[in-house]
Amino acid sequence: MDQAVVPDVSVPLKSAVDLFIGFGTDFFAFIVLAALVAAFAFYLGSDRLSALIGAVYAAIPLYLAFPYRDALPENPWVSLGVFVAFTALGVIAFSGLSYFMASTSVGFIRVLALSVITAGFVIAVAIHVLPVEDIYTFSEPTKALFTSDTAYFWWLAAPLAGLFFLGRT
Repeated sequence: MDQAVVPDVSVPLKSAVDLFIGFGTDFFAFIVLAALVAAFAFYLGSDRLSALIGAVYAAIPLYLAFPYRDALPENPWVSLGVFVAFTALGVIAFSGLSYFMASTSVGFIRVLALSVITAGFVIAVAIHVLPVEDIYTFSEPTKALFTSDTAYFWWLAAPLAGLFFLGRT
């Protein structure tokens, strides 16, 4: 009598479950970030979304060229705080430009689309510029979407294209 060989599916099943859980937690962080950007746009006005995107673009070289980073503690939260401070200063500076822009409402769907694009942009910048890996470890599928130089370029270009196509009425 032949004994039936039962294949061991626990290892592949565990790796598949870990993959979905890891991507799910990263996707949740992405959704929360997109919701924060959308809340920012709905609360302060959709014209401030352009100021936020411009501020993140401006904060990148300011953060990288900041001459006092060596004097700050070696804490990733401090580095993140410096970047957020530069972004906040950029939003304040660029908010005055919204006076010269069209003041019509962009619309609910367009704000949501721009929020999703901006959330991806911020995550790509966080992975490439900030020490975010010391705070949160992204899963391999998420890293595949953001870590390559080509993906980083397209995430940097996406908000510009989004503002061009979705920011106008």
